[in-house]
Amino acid sequence: MSAPSTKRALVTSFAVDLLDVVMNVAVAAITGSAVMLAEAMEGLADLSSVGLLMVGHKRSRRKPDQNYQFGYGKELYFWALLSAVIILAITATLSFYFGLDKFIHPEHVEWTGLAYAVLVVAIATNGYAFSVSARVLLAGKSFRELPRVFMQSALLAPKTTVVLDTMGTLAAFFGLISLVVYGITGDSRFDGVGAMIIGLTLAGFGIVLLDGVRGFITGRSVPRVLAHDIRAAALKVPGVLRVLDLRTMILGASSTLVNLEIHLDDNLTTDEIEQIIDKVKHEVGRVVPGYTHVQVEPETPAKPRRRTTE
Repeated sequence: MSAPSTKRALVTSFAVDLLDVVMNVAVAAITGSAVMLAEAMEGLADLSSVGLLMVGHKRSRRKPDQNYQFGYGKELYFWALLSAVIILAITATLSFYFGLDKFIHPEHVEWTGLAYAVLVVAIATNGYAFSVSARVLLAGKSFRELPRVFMQSALLAPKTTVVLDTMGTLAAFFGLISLVVYGITGDSRFDGVGAMIIGLTLAGFGIVLLDGVRGFITGRSVPRVLAHDIRAAALKVPGVLRVLDLRTMILGASSTLVNLEIHLDDNLTTDEIEQIIDKVKHEVGRVVPGYTHVQVEPETPAKPRRRTTE
């Protein structure tokens, strides 16, 4: 079965988050539960974050022009940064505040059975959205490889939705546990505890998102495995003796800058050198996913300095 597209992952997460917001707002109003209010805010944070990602995904796919000659791939990072700031600075803070207020001033929660049902639905729907986003990242690989693929992938949009969907699933699970404990003990403070746990969960995942975006904004290079493949692709070309230097930068989800310094055979004509450079660009472009900007520079290896004795 082929992997779903990034667009499908974004649309799925958006639909799930919209459903969460509608259900949780209604149930929070009926039950007066701080957990359900925190869940509604979590859904709203996810909804706004995915909406920003959809805008960024669309704008980042614009073609290069005179002002942005390497394309608009990095624009997605700006919108992803905004979504992380919203989660960390607004929704996490408010969720924790409302939970703390309910812990200090506990109130009876009505219709807990309805809250249970909505939280179970939220766990199921967010879990499904997570599976769609994970399949985009894995591209046919086993789910056991998800941690490694997640750390190495440059696909920021599905990586972010994986985090958001995981956050939604865990928040609903913690909220459900808190309300179940409240139902067993009758202690209304557990409603506030659940909301505070959801707030802390949001804060933790917000920091994860910020750290991930920071790496791409500051010019992250390709993973080591891909760098090895780039070197191997260049060395496959007849006439290339060594790869002296390799520098890369991820410009977007499907755009990479590759700068190669290579040592060529000394007995080559200018025409042959030009042909080799073109072949190196072609071979490197085959191993790097998406659109690749390849710059190849023939260089002479630096001679080691001789030691002088007095």
